Amino acid sequence: MSASPPIPLLDTVDPGIGRRAALAEAALIWESLFRNGVRFAFAPLAEPEVSIVIVARDARHLLALTLYRLCAGQALAGTPFEVILVDNASTPETRALYGRLDGVTLIENEANTGFGPACNAGAARARGRFVLFLNPDVDLLPGALAAMVATFRDHDGAGIVGARLVFPGGFLQESGAGFRDDAQLTHPYGRGNADPLAPEYAVTRDVGYVSGAVLMIERTLFEALGGFDPLFAPAYFEDTDLCLRCHQAGRRVIVQPRATAIHYENATSARREDVEALLDRNRARFLDRHRAALFEQGPQPKGGGLIDHDPWRLRVLYVDDRVPHLDLGAGLPRANAILNAMAGLGYAVTFFPNYEADAEESQRYRDLDERIEIVHASGDEGFSRLIQERRDRYDVLWVSRPHNILFVTQALNAAGLDPRSFVRSKVIFDSEALFALRDFVTEAATRGSAVAADLAWQAERETRLFGLADAVVCVSHAEARVLARYRACNAAVLGHALSLPEAPTPDFAERAGFVFVGALAREGQPNVDSLDWFFAHVWPMVRARLPDATLTIVGGIAPEIRARYAREPGVTVTGRVPRTEPPLDAARVFLAPTRFAAGIPHKVHEAVARGLPCVVTPILADQVGWAEGEGFLVRDWRDPDAFAEALVTLHEDAARWEAVRSGGLARIAEDCDAAAFSAAIRRLCEAQVVA
Repeated sequence: MSASPPIPLLDTVDPGIGRRAALAEAALIWESLFRNGVRFAFAPLAEPEVSIVIVARDARHLLALTLYRLCAGQALAGTPFEVILVDNASTPETRALYGRLDGVTLIENEANTGFGPACNAGAARARGRFVLFLNPDVDLLPGALAAMVATFRDHDGAGIVGARLVFPGGFLQESGAGFRDDAQLTHPYGRGNADPLAPEYAVTRDVGYVSGAVLMIERTLFEALGGFDPLFAPAYFEDTDLCLRCHQAGRRVIVQPRATAIHYENATSARREDVEALLDRNRARFLDRHRAALFEQGPQPKGGGLIDHDPWRLRVLYVDDRVPHLDLGAGLPRANAILNAMAGLGYAVTFFPNYEADAEESQRYRDLDERIEIVHASGDEGFSRLIQERRDRYDVLWVSRPHNILFVTQALNAAGLDPRSFVRSKVIFDSEALFALRDFVTEAATRGSAVAADLAWQAERETRLFGLADAVVCVSHAEARVLARYRACNAAVLGHALSLPEAPTPDFAERAGFVFVGALAREGQPNVDSLDWFFAHVWPMVRARLPDATLTIVGGIAPEIRARYAREPGVTVTGRVPRTEPPLDAARVFLAPTRFAAGIPHKVHEAVARGLPCVVTPILADQVGWAEGEGFLVRDWRDPDAFAEALVTLHEDAARWEAVRSGGLARIAEDCDAAAFSAAIRRLCEAQVVA
């Protein structure tokens, strides 16, 4: 889809100009290699993980460039590899290069056997677990090799893995490819897109086939499939045929955009008319073999669905404020867990961030499954384009937070649609956190009283669109009760998913001090309010009892708030950290003095899962739903003395600390079980709607 910025993220140039520049660079590399007496020395390996097979037929300058990049990038490859070079009867000028290669297995054919047979000959000499077939006009970018290998480990059933291919100059060549029953037959995804970092092509996903320019396969599978079929010699469609036979063997073909390669494409090919003749001949041969498997089984892709290889996958559009990373708080860690669980269930998930997305592609997937499509944050205009281009594509629409529900509903109405007519199956609204309930509690906490009629009015207003959904998800049973009272809807509770650490976390004696985790971006936020109260009423009493007590504050924080808290004795303010586990594992007690909040406190769950007991206020205890002593001690913020006493007790009493810790770990295992969480999502997304 085109719901990305109109201006590409890169300053790309025409591929033809890019090729000319690359050819000039390659010629300079060749000249430097011979004039300076340089050798390309590949490290000798007893057990390479990857065997890179390159088939060469002249094009000596680009071959030198490819080998130069491979040799220079050995330390950046991330996995040990060997190089097998198969020469298909090149001219003496090209073969002159081979005398300057060390550590390369060289096979020199007396005649041009064609691409597939030459690849088969190279693979027969391979020693690695994986074979990477690499064209002699490809520049693998740093980490590409390791990313492809990791795909086999991370994705069950992977049989073939390909890369995101980019033309010299920056235009996208393809990010995987699929089939359509038309004259062209094969359709590379994204070909010619001026933005190779466009989000729809940055997703790791199953595809119909990947290009043989960069194709990795398990060596045992390649042997079981009989290698490339010589039917397609000298070239074209042998890679496509291999991918289809991989599918038929029950294995997956996956494109891995973390593996990026610059492909000069056709720079080593014969005349264009000869290429077209071979393409036409082999396309017909390919169709004779595979037409029934491709076009007579199940629904056929159409429109925006072309990019998805599996027509049976459940497709979900998920809308929230911003890309939900674990370190952001504000309910986003829960959205992170939902999205990752959906990807784990095999759903094709598109995430639309209404307000903000990571500027750098490398940051988008730092804690999100790489199979999730994350589009650019583009507000009204971007969502309108999405509606136009992807109508009838999605099975499930999942919208989080009431203001986004209003936004999506209005955008669909403007297009003459409603949520249920936009998707094929289910509409799910996620309340995330009822602001009416939070405002009611805030009023009671700050002014000493609140008006029930105000709660009723705000709850009615906030939930007025919930009846359009097949299900309304809320984060706690308390919020489900509010929904049941003020809005007739099908309410379901979906909390958090957490896994207990595989390795034991530090015990009582290995920890010391207190820790607070939460976003502190602006004055008046619940976290800022709670710490202001804490420092005014509790921390002085704790320091009086424990003069050496320390407190670490973790989370994004505004400069003026940081300066205020950093002046407190014994306090260290870290700001946002890439991982919260180290500060959680170092502290002995987690504090959460929240006076008003909405939703369910992920930070409490996270602390308890790390074996860190907490002291919390009754509002958090009610949201979590656990009893006193199960992961935390509960003390009312209106009694600062009791709150301080609980902190000191947990910090100093090893037996009490261990009992609270054990109780909390048991509740995490019961309430935050990842399998149960995924099962709940599956029921929401897949269960039949009862009229």
